[in-house]
Amino acid sequence: MATQFNSKSGNPKGAKPAPAPAAKAAAPTKPVKGPGRYEPSQEEIGIRAFEIYVSEGCQEGSDLDNWLRAEKELRSQGPR
Repeated sequence: MATQFNSKSGNPKGAKPAPAPAAKAAAPTKPVKGPGRYEPSQEEIGIRAFEIYVSEGCQEGSDLDNWLRAEKELRSQGPR
């Protein structure tokens, strides 16, 4: 008995087509928002905020200010 083929795909009738090859993952890059605007990672901001905290005598209560300052500094400097 001869096997019948689907004329469009060339596969035997009733057979499922082979899955398409998976796309390769792109290499990780620095996060960027908008054209040419550098967006530092949470880790980079945290490290810089801690450096600011230590440089200012480890004063409590400045967490948010240190974070925002670190974020602003890193954005203006661009990728390291």
